[in-house]
Amino acid sequence: MEQHEYAAGAREAASGAADGRLGGAGQLTVHARTGAYPRAELLARRFADADEAAAHELFTAVFGLYPARHLGGRPAEPHGAPNAPASWWHGPTVHRAPAAGRTRGLRRARQDGAGGRVPPQAAPGRHRRPERSRSTGQGAVVGERRTAARLLLAHPLVTAHGPHGAGFPLIHRHADWLAERFGELLGYPLTVGSAHARLHKAPLAGRTLPGFRPDGYAALVLALGAAADGRIPELERPEVLGLLTEWQVVTSDPDGGLAIDRDLARTLLAEPAPAAAGPAAGPAPAVRRLLAENPVVLVDELAATERTWLLGRLPAEAELFADFLGLEAEIRSEGMALLDPADELSDLADAGGGPIAPTALLLAERLVEELRPLPEEAAPPAVLVPDALIDGALGDITDDYGLPDRPECDYLADRTALRRDVLDLLHRMQLIAPAGRNWVLRAPAARYAPQLELHPAPGTGRHSRP
Repeated sequence: MEQHEYAAGAREAASGAADGRLGGAGQLTVHARTGAYPRAELLARRFADADEAAAHELFTAVFGLYPARHLGGRPAEPHGAPNAPASWWHGPTVHRAPAAGRTRGLRRARQDGAGGRVPPQAAPGRHRRPERSRSTGQGAVVGERRTAARLLLAHPLVTAHGPHGAGFPLIHRHADWLAERFGELLGYPLTVGSAHARLHKAPLAGRTLPGFRPDGYAALVLALGAAADGRIPELERPEVLGLLTEWQVVTSDPDGGLAIDRDLARTLLAEPAPAAAGPAAGPAPAVRRLLAENPVVLVDELAATERTWLLGRLPAEAELFADFLGLEAEIRSEGMALLDPADELSDLADAGGGPIAPTALLLAERLVEELRPLPEEAAPPAVLVPDALIDGALGDITDDYGLPDRPECDYLADRTALRRDVLDLLHRMQLIAPAGRNWVLRAPAARYAPQLELHPAPGTGRHSRP
């Protein structure tokens, strides 16, 4: 099938004339033409009656449209010793001295310093002939499937005309295989229509939707229910219109109006069918979901059965995720992280974290240098961070490197906002965690700091605390 056939029906879907021609494990499920609004009303009442935290959890449980997050960079020894892996506190790091442009987004930068990710390898010369493999055809299929799976992991909703529409033909082409693998490994159902693909992820704590409160969630599901049943949705709330536009349920009409994709609205609101291939019994699906979606998994934070299962499966799971998603395992004594060498799934990359990312990495580096245990000491999964140390380290960093240049927030006038945004990014990437009113620094943060020196030079910044 040609690409224009994949996109055919977008206008038909907007008028409610979606087709259901595709069959197979990962293909379109035909929805009833009526009946979505009553379900939306029930959901809206549940959202309206919930507090803010419960509403965020309910949204994640109903929609599951959160992106995976992974650490980037490749250390010298990514897997670690199979029998006695080193601690993150003392193991190989991805620390690099800043190169030209590494501090992009900061108002000024010094040449001697630290922080940053591994630079990408140089592209081959334009006159160089590509190497050909004897199994070129098979390798192309493997590459297409991996690309499609990574796209769905990062963006569980992909539409033919959306920002990631270039990858939709790959998902469409390998829908059956993708549905089988996501179902078998993670228990995620996959729905693929003529112009959209939706991966139904399982509930996951901490994946909130910025800008939404319980009443906003209620308005969102009512708008989806109305759109699914052919009614005119209420779109007065800007956050609802913004999200439905991002999801491509609402698009701009050539005549200046709004077009509604009713088939997509039904898909988003419908309860997912069971996965095409059920996941393995026991702790496997729960642990694999944590590995697939989170930057790090610490064994001390797993249930006993999950911890036992993971510790007995570390090499096998590393190989599985490398084949399926192209993620490389970093195995340490505290746990396991799946790294994205391409930095496409990392908020700490320049494109993901923006100008805040370099500052966040520098803060992680400074905190690790102050707080990590010595090699002869016990290596805990996390250590408490004195509050004054955060403020002092941030003060030193902004003295040395300047403030992040973010037009929507003047950090020069609001240093509290800088502290909040930097800590929020490190928290999202699971390098720090809240502990009451304080923070703890988690062991994986040490992968972004220099190798441990037994006699480091004392800090000289004027904000440094003894």
